Amino acid sequence: MKQPHLHFMGIGGQGISAVAQMALVGGNHVTGCDQRESATVKALRQAGIAIQIGHSSEHLEGVDSLIISPAVPALDPHNPEVLAARERGIQVLTWQELLGTLMRDKCVLSVSGVHGKGTTTSMLSLMLVDAQLDPTCVIGAVVPRFGANYRLGESPYFVNEADEFNHNFWHYHPRLIVVTSIEFEHPEFFADYEAFLAAFEHFIRGMDFTSDWPLPPTLILNAGSAGCLDLQARLHDWPGRILTYALEGHSVFGEPATFEATDIRLDGETSFRVKSQTGANFPEELTIQLQVPGAYNIENALAALTAAHCIGIAAETIVQALESFGGTRRRFEIRQQGPLQIDGKVLDVMLVDDYAHHPTAIAATLNATRRRYPGQRLIAVYQPHMYSRTKTFLNQFLEAFDEADLVFIADIFPARERDTGLIHARDLVQALAQRPHFTQGDAQILHSGSVEETTRLLRQNLRSGDLAVIMGAGDIYTVTELLLHDTKQA
Repeated sequence: MKQPHLHFMGIGGQGISAVAQMALVGGNHVTGCDQRESATVKALRQAGIAIQIGHSSEHLEGVDSLIISPAVPALDPHNPEVLAARERGIQVLTWQELLGTLMRDKCVLSVSGVHGKGTTTSMLSLMLVDAQLDPTCVIGAVVPRFGANYRLGESPYFVNEADEFNHNFWHYHPRLIVVTSIEFEHPEFFADYEAFLAAFEHFIRGMDFTSDWPLPPTLILNAGSAGCLDLQARLHDWPGRILTYALEGHSVFGEPATFEATDIRLDGETSFRVKSQTGANFPEELTIQLQVPGAYNIENALAALTAAHCIGIAAETIVQALESFGGTRRRFEIRQQGPLQIDGKVLDVMLVDDYAHHPTAIAATLNATRRRYPGQRLIAVYQPHMYSRTKTFLNQFLEAFDEADLVFIADIFPARERDTGLIHARDLVQALAQRPHFTQGDAQILHSGSVEETTRLLRQNLRSGDLAVIMGAGDIYTVTELLLHDTKQA
């Protein structure tokens, strides 16, 4: 029989690249295209996928299905490759739709929520691997132990990061769902908070209730998230099992969470103990030390721990996976720590890349950094992500940078949007500059322009003892790449 020919447009993206490789291993004939060369594109070529740069209807010769990212029609509804495929009767699917088909007959464990999805999915995936359960995993970030953002396993377990944008997660029907947090996000797609909540409710009501897995249909909620409480209220008649987790004293559910983090330490270290309300055999006297900083990472660890416990993974395996977890790419990823030669001077600096782009995530990241590394001058380099998000959350952004001593705001990264002229990075800088943190102390804020200009400004301002966190979901990570490429370690 002829192998189905799947052509992936925008194949260099994180999620779509993982699914392309899964499809290749599954026996499909896979090709792809992207607008530019990248490290991901090079890796896919090495895996045996023919990839062309640029988009053209000529790529569709002999293709059975065109696989796209939801961002494609959002950014360009008249994309010639997509229009040509539809005119020729070629099936057009998002990569999330294809992933949903690859999950069939699997025991799916999905991690959803506004913050912490990638880290929690990674932690849970590693717990299953360490428990010898051989899962398939699809994650929105590269996991260093996998060397990729996915893992192919032989068992029925399938762990994935489930994204709410474009109702992407409606294509998945998991047996277990984690919701890490809920607050309004993706204003370019969701009309309001109620529509956002309704999307999560629909996802949960579409869970797998018919398969014969030992694990009952299970929902795990962050009891410290007011949005998760709103979601629980909408699920009053839902027949599945609901478990919760929270930092001790932070549950908004009116009762202690099923799993709580106690004896929390955040200054100079990140550690906690676990208290279970289930009578489960989890040693409360055991202190868990995380390599990654912040209360939010303790929440992520609790979420993964709760899910792992549900499928019967031993406490010692869970703890081992958590304590050895060094993070994922662009989630508080330490790219440089120690002497670095910049413009002829040797500086002792720390450079961190982080994906934070929502105001809540930015504030949490900077707070965690301040507490884990007290006494260092903290530089925040932030690239706003999308015009709609920057405008909608402008007031929330104003409270996000109060822990930083020096802030650079780069130009807005458009992603799947076009500039309508309604908001500019300078508007955010001007509003932030009025904050007491910047008017009454030594803290400074600057508009830093393009990635190249931002790199130049950061290079000029770095001094020994500085800790710079480079944040955003666009191409701001290239600031670190440029710094490390243009300079050398001393």
